[in-house]
Amino acid sequence: MGRGVEEDELGIKNLDLIICAPYCPAVMSLQANSSSKQEFIFLQLQSRIVDGMLPIGAQIPTEEELAAEFHCSRGTVSRAVARLVQERLVERKTRSGTRVIRNTIERNASTLDLDACAFIYPADQHESSWRMLRGFQQAACAAKRRTLMLSAGEDCRKEAEIVGRLSEFNVRGAALFPIIINPGEMAYYSQMIHSCPFPVVLLELNIAGIGRPSVVVDGLHAGYTMTRYLLQQGLRRIGFFANYAWAPFIRDRYLGYRQAHEEAGLAVDENRVMLETVMTPNFEDPLQETTRIADLYLERNRDLEGVVCSHDFAALGLIQMAQSKGIRVPETLKVTGIDDYAISATSPVPLTTYHVSYETLGQRAFEMLNSQMSGSLIGSQEVQIRGELVIRQSA
Repeated sequence: MGRGVEEDELGIKNLDLIICAPYCPAVMSLQANSSSKQEFIFLQLQSRIVDGMLPIGAQIPTEEELAAEFHCSRGTVSRAVARLVQERLVERKTRSGTRVIRNTIERNASTLDLDACAFIYPADQHESSWRMLRGFQQAACAAKRRTLMLSAGEDCRKEAEIVGRLSEFNVRGAALFPIIINPGEMAYYSQMIHSCPFPVVLLELNIAGIGRPSVVVDGLHAGYTMTRYLLQQGLRRIGFFANYAWAPFIRDRYLGYRQAHEEAGLAVDENRVMLETVMTPNFEDPLQETTRIADLYLERNRDLEGVVCSHDFAALGLIQMAQSKGIRVPETLKVTGIDDYAISATSPVPLTTYHVSYETLGQRAFEMLNSQMSGSLIGSQEVQIRGELVIRQSA
């Protein structure tokens, strides 16, 4: 077993890597630093050279043109280009500009040759993370593939930059489960993943137009199933409660809620719908944000009979706030979630929810990644995993 990666190998401080025996999981833990525009520009230009968009002999755009393209200073561009020179991909000549001289990335003899596939996730406090990770590891071990696990925290920009450089260590592909807080970060992440030099599979995220396969929960089926369950009990004043509502998988769950209403011949009362776009991860107190939002939601909806929540933490936060207001669950208000996290079964009011097999998501992600690495997966694919209703006391 070996340990340690020098800072100049990956350009990241505080990296701790454990290499295990062949075909057993390796674990990499990373403390992400702040994102770097210079790093982003370097990776973009490197990708264009490796992919042939800038062929050998071609001149790269001038520093003025690149500064305008990337909305930054010439100094930032100059440092990124200097790194291309250092990597011996381009050469600078006075008056004749900067020309591409090589389109392959050299690996130094001292660089770690991992010959592995990676699973990259935000934090192991996030239950869906470690459950997907477990499914990924089990499938990888069965296929006799070496794996490494990389926890990149909540900085999706830094994660994207790191992913773009893992090929230098012969990481042959990666399954990615990022936390993307807002649409601006989504645009940045999409650009980086599009230019990634090795196969990638996205988990719980499908980004249109970048040609990367994904494995997601069938959100429409989840929202539909939970809404239909409440309708079958005779409820008619049913709300939908969500934070992180700009995310595609939350919107799918909301569309399922609407579909169930339409099939029942009922119009959706928009006053009973809360689609809060904010999401601030707090692994120490995951109910903090949803409880605060639930306060506002319940104040403006005093006649609700039931609520379909976009995920379990939203449901548990809503139940907690309802009880503080003297609203009895389920006698006065029935509440459902989606995910079936462990806390849902052991909460003071055990939660009726939609069970998601996150282990299956991880397994399918590895299978798709392995197919890509073997050259047998062609084009963009989306695999949707359906779950099932779990009835407990909250509804």
